[in-house]
Amino acid sequence: MVMSELPDPGSFGAAFVEFMRVMSLVAEEHESEVAARLREHLGTDPKGLPTTGAEFPLAEHPNLQLALDAVLGDAELVGFTTRHMGFGSIGLAEIVAGQGMAGPISFGPVRYVDVEVGDGRVVQCVESALLLAVHEEAPLALVLSRGGDHPMRPSLLRLEGVSPAPGAVSGLLRELRAAMREHNVFRGRIISLHQDEHGGGVGVQFHTVPTVTRTDVILPEGTLERLERHTLGITQSARRLRAAGRHLRRGVLLHGPPGTGKTLSTMYLLHAMAGRTTILLTGRGLGLIEQALGIGRDLAPATFVFEDIDLVAAERTMEFGSQGVLFELLNQMEGLAEDEDLLFVLTTNRPDLIEPALAARPGRVDLALEIPLPDADGRRRLLGLYGAGMEIDAGSVDRLVERSDGVSGAFIKELVRQAWLLAALEDREPPTAQDLRHVLDDLLEERSTLTRRLLGQGGDDTDGHPFPAMRHALHAAGLPIPTAGTP
Repeated sequence: MVMSELPDPGSFGAAFVEFMRVMSLVAEEHESEVAARLREHLGTDPKGLPTTGAEFPLAEHPNLQLALDAVLGDAELVGFTTRHMGFGSIGLAEIVAGQGMAGPISFGPVRYVDVEVGDGRVVQCVESALLLAVHEEAPLALVLSRGGDHPMRPSLLRLEGVSPAPGAVSGLLRELRAAMREHNVFRGRIISLHQDEHGGGVGVQFHTVPTVTRTDVILPEGTLERLERHTLGITQSARRLRAAGRHLRRGVLLHGPPGTGKTLSTMYLLHAMAGRTTILLTGRGLGLIEQALGIGRDLAPATFVFEDIDLVAAERTMEFGSQGVLFELLNQMEGLAEDEDLLFVLTTNRPDLIEPALAARPGRVDLALEIPLPDADGRRRLLGLYGAGMEIDAGSVDRLVERSDGVSGAFIKELVRQAWLLAALEDREPPTAQDLRHVLDDLLEERSTLTRRLLGQGGDDTDGHPFPAMRHALHAAGLPIPTAGTP
């Protein structure tokens, strides 16, 4: 065929477009069975109705489910499916069109997921379904699905609604949010937030802490009383303080060497203030401060515990540290209402590292309490506490107290534990003062230096540097050694 016999490209294109138009006009449009059920329930074609949507953090799934049960307990659940279900989210637009990203949508099973909410309780949550209900005499439909920035890592819950009655869906969403606060599974519990390794979904872990009574906490005279006054005392006087226009939001910093009782004091507070929502800010949850504070604000009175804050908030002048997390926490604290009963408990072994951040954000932490190494009286009381059940004469106690100068409470607890272990291995009990002396000899030997450090005994060979091994390596290499004051 010669070139002159080829059809004109413009004419061919116009003819093809006309062909497609005619074929579209004569083609029979098939409505999906799920879309037909939606139209039947609403009593009108949903294509002309506006949709209203809301998004919720994945951690709120059990709260959303309990709210749906409370507000729409008689809703009809319609399951749907498509090829490669789970790849991409399916919302109202896809249901109405009858077509998802991976193919046509048809009836299928309702998808559920079990979510543990502590104490062995499990809430069965709808993961994907169409909810058909009549609320306030208005028919409406909701689509619940999981979605996020990446289809393979959904991190949000999406709830989209449509109704022929104007404002019906918006009113329902307001009721659902109120019901979520009322039925919140986090209220009065101890929880922590954790982000998955891909930075997508946020999980909630429920915790229980050992019961710690006031007699279990041995601190220098007046220290525990000051801590109680600033924590329990303010909560007990909340009504009177609010009436006087005094703020209830407060922050407490517990600082001192490792093993001196900062964590034990915190556990005592959690026990003494039982019934408050408590959020532990640790591990992967450090990047979830805003979300954690949002939960606590909704469920006040609440307590936030941030242990070993120096590990993420070293002074900015140090080469190996960053204050980003601490500054974020302090900034978020600034946005909280002062009349809310919110307590922040921070602990650190290195107050010198975080002092610049606190000085730059004054007023957030309004009480700093030192938890020092126990003095002689403290060590005597600790031996009495942990050595209950042992027969130790007063003279032996005096010698043990004298020889254990400079050790922490954790050291003394371990001393007693190993004495019990020694006696048990020799098939006898209770341990004797001789067992305690033998264990103390072992722990005080040079070869036990690392053990003593792990148990919180102070030392004089770190020169104030938080990474002694790193310091020695830098010194051996002839390199400068950064300290808290080195720019």
